[in-house]
Amino acid sequence: MAHNELDDFMAAVVSKLEEYEGRIADLEKIEALTLPFWDDIQVSISQLRIPPSQAPTWRNWNYGVSAGVNYSVLGFDDNEYVDLFIQSSHAMKLSTALDYHVHWSLPSNSSGDRIRFQVDVIAAGIEGTFAVPTGSPFVVEYILDGTESGKHKLLDLAAVPGVNTTVSTAYIMKLTRLVATANNYAPEVYVFFTDGHYQGDDLGSRLEDSK
Repeated sequence: MAHNELDDFMAAVVSKLEEYEGRIADLEKIEALTLPFWDDIQVSISQLRIPPSQAPTWRNWNYGVSAGVNYSVLGFDDNEYVDLFIQSSHAMKLSTALDYHVHWSLPSNSSGDRIRFQVDVIAAGIEGTFAVPTGSPFVVEYILDGTESGKHKLLDLAAVPGVNTTVSTAYIMKLTRLVATANNYAPEVYVFFTDGHYQGDDLGSRLEDSK
């Protein structure tokens, strides 16, 4: 084989190898999309539905940053609540749990005191009838360790079971601060964000209204 023919042959081999590597990478991406992964369904506090009574209070707070700028937070006192709406993403794996939680902090520390929250839930898929998922109302009590003020804290409140039988399943929730069973923390609890984690299995849905 002449020198030029050998060069052409080797170039063709390299080209084919690169082509096969590209195909393998594409197949790996496709396979990866079939595996569950976790993502957020975010609900800003500006989207919470504030009731006409027993509502938390908007507060300006600097998150404990010395000479910091004040930012809006919702201060929850005992028995105050908000309503919220979550719609499942088209990327959410059907019939899997939604883990709902709040991001919070405190205006002051108090070791040994407790905070307690309740989440009431109803849910329905498209064309489905609203019903109470197993486990609702979900109640969680947290014992403070005295270091929470000025920290970004996350409190898991509800593992709503797999009621998302369709894309765009609707979750209607009520988030209430309850009086703790003992040593109730007296000041407000500052909530600055709320969201849920879900298992995804695709970038979206193959069809507009169904997987």
